[in-house]
Amino acid sequence: MKGFLFKYDADSADENLKDQFGCVGCGCTRGIRDPDFWSNECPVWAICGPYYRASLQKEDSVFFVPKKRSTRKAGLTDYICSGILVVEEKIPDATKVMVDDRLTQRYRESYKTDLDAHLKNDKPRTRIVRPKNFIIGDKLRSKWLGKHEIYLRQILENLDFHNIKMKLSDRRIPSLNENQTRKLYDALLRRS
Repeated sequence: MKGFLFKYDADSADENLKDQFGCVGCGCTRGIRDPDFWSNECPVWAICGPYYRASLQKEDSVFFVPKKRSTRKAGLTDYICSGILVVEEKIPDATKVMVDDRLTQRYRESYKTDLDAHLKNDKPRTRIVRPKNFIIGDKLRSKWLGKHEIYLRQILENLDFHNIKMKLSDRRIPSLNENQTRKLYDALLRRS
């Protein structure tokens, strides 16, 4: 079991800091929120972070962190963790996603539209990886925390995760080992 802190473009006007609708940069306006904890019977992570998704295994955790500009626009002074997805399953490719009954028909249609829009602008290597590794989250252990003032830097400091805290402003944050993942998960849920 390992953990990742993944930065995403949050809708700063949304009190839950959900992902911005549609594709940032590709012009799609009928897209999905990604991650999505609201549209289906289970939380999912589908299109963004294709290389992160490829490395995930069952029981791994993804800690979603709004990017700095989203954080500032939302009136927060530092990074927070707005959601935790614990991996239940990885669907290998988009064709299987399109027939998965856990996902609503509307979600699947929007997913296809969003995926196609991303693929048009992807570089060849990413075009191969993006439609793979659709993540289904454990619906009991995955939690969306939304907007709050429990700052991630302080939690990391309290847990003595200095190496992670020091890299929090970097584009890619080092992964967490099993012990770190469990401690961060527990600390966030205790304080939420």
